[in-house]
Formats: sequence, C-alpha cells, structure tokens
Amino acid sequence: MSANEHQMNLDPESIGMAVATVEMDALEAKYPDWMATYNEVLPDSLATRAELSELWATAPTPFAQGLIYGKFAMRLEIAAHTGIPFV
Repeated sequence: MSANEHQMNLDPESIGMAVATVEMDALEAKYPDWMATYNEVLPDSLATRAELSELWATAPTPFAQGLIYGKFAMRLEIAAHTGIPFV
C-alpha cells in the first residue's frame, strides 16, 4: 500500500495529527532554542501576552507562525469567555 493509499484510509484528524507531529519534530530538530522557549513559557496556559507575541515574532517557519497564531487566538477567546484578561 502506498503512502497516499494509507492516508486515504485514515480519518482527517489522524492525518492532521500526523502532519503536525512531523512539523513539531522538525521544529525541535532545527530550532531547539525556539522550542525550548516555547516549552518553557507554556503557551496554552501561562505565557503572558508579551511572551506569546515574542514567540510569534520569532517563529522560524510558517507552521510555527500558525501554531502561535492559534495559541494567541485561543487565549483571546478564553479571556473573552472567562472575563480574565490576557495580559
């Protein structure tokens, strides 16, 4: 079975997760300092707005930029729903 045939048998979530895993592994391998900062600031929960903005500005690949955009947008939505400012 070819790689394309194998992908067609997977659900879209599995395909997306496989692509994201490859991209995250590549970031870890090629940009370990950036990834260390990413892991240190905890962008899903504890990173300040300034820390997340710095990660976004220094994101080394389009995937990393999109990743941080998603984290930033998520944090803004959480703030809007909880009333706890994202500062």
